[in-house]
Amino acid sequence: MAHPEKRKKWIIWLVTGFVLAAVIVAIMWFLHRPKLVTIAHPAPVSLTETIASSARVGGIKESAIGAQFSGTVEHLFVREGDRVKTGQPLATLRNIITQQQKVQAQTAVQTARARLAQVSKPPLRSELDEALHQVTEAQAQLAQANADLQLAKKEFSRSQQLVGQGLIARSEFDTVDANLRSLEARTHTAKATVKVREARLETLKNTPLVEDVQVARGQLAEAEQALQVAEHQTKEATVRAPFAGVVTAINAELGQTVGATGVVDLVSDSLEIRVDLDENNLADLAIGQSAILSSSTFGSKSFKGRLTDIGAAVDQARGIVTVKIMPENPPDWLRPGQTINVNLITNEKVDRLVVPSTSVLRQGSRSVVLVLQDGHALEKVVLTRPAIEQGIPISAGLTSVDEVIVNPSGISAGDAVRVQRRR
Repeated sequence: MAHPEKRKKWIIWLVTGFVLAAVIVAIMWFLHRPKLVTIAHPAPVSLTETIASSARVGGIKESAIGAQFSGTVEHLFVREGDRVKTGQPLATLRNIITQQQKVQAQTAVQTARARLAQVSKPPLRSELDEALHQVTEAQAQLAQANADLQLAKKEFSRSQQLVGQGLIARSEFDTVDANLRSLEARTHTAKATVKVREARLETLKNTPLVEDVQVARGQLAEAEQALQVAEHQTKEATVRAPFAGVVTAINAELGQTVGATGVVDLVSDSLEIRVDLDENNLADLAIGQSAILSSSTFGSKSFKGRLTDIGAAVDQARGIVTVKIMPENPPDWLRPGQTINVNLITNEKVDRLVVPSTSVLRQGSRSVVLVLQDGHALEKVVLTRPAIEQGIPISAGLTSVDEVIVNPSGISAGDAVRVQRRR
């Protein structure tokens, strides 16, 4: 009886093991079975590509209009919102310093002119005669001094012999010696006087000196230039509009001291649209591209513009580039500082492949799709365009024969997949 019992237990264990193995195999098959996917082929679509953004209206010229000096506002001739013409007075400033500088410059010019007239004037005949007389007189005095000196030298020689022989007193000899030295000094002075007076006469004969005239003329030119600068600064006490436009702000009141910071803000009549775009759009931008401009405030009233400038540098902090659009036939409601909507047309008509929006996965800065190949999911990096009603346009990375997985959620590259058949 024991033998049949053992055999029965062995059969139970065998059946149980077989069932467990079958369950494990079933579970493993369920976990690793190919995932059901839905596929779609990229559909060719002809479309117009645009970049949509908001923008600010500004003047081609915008400036805070002020003076080149600090002054007190004496008169204001405009109000906010006024339209002005080129050269139109905006305000007058009172500046005491520039007035004082102008007076000083005028005095310097008068002095320089007097100096030039003085050095340019030839000597009078009476001055030449007087100088010649002084030379003659000095020469006569020198001749007399030389004659007296010669006599003194003879007297000194004779007295020197007599004092040596003891025939005259020593004091008498000393007197003769002192007289000789005095005459030598007088002769030296007379020679110097002759040279000075001869030089004076020669100077008068050569007057005016070319060098003195040139120096005086240079000094006069410098003084006149300084006067022109002072007069220019005084004239700039009237602040004028450098270009035609609209006064958008008054920055000063009567009696207030202002300077280069500006009395008023002026925006030119010619307007432009400034758009900040992501730097990733740079490859799609080109001068001359058309744009459709509109305002939410004015409903469907749109107008056209044209891209005229692409910023020379990218704002590194924000990763943007500023472009400018010139409006064509702008509406009357367009105002500086206004925010408007921009649709910049980058491609008038281009053929793209479009895939369902759910098929595109974002991985950081990349866009990828999964395609079916040999029963497995294959990852492809694609370049996308802004989404449209039919899906997401693809500019690179796919062909029309690719089988794109529409529901890639939960599927990784390399996973086995099978197509879900439509009933």
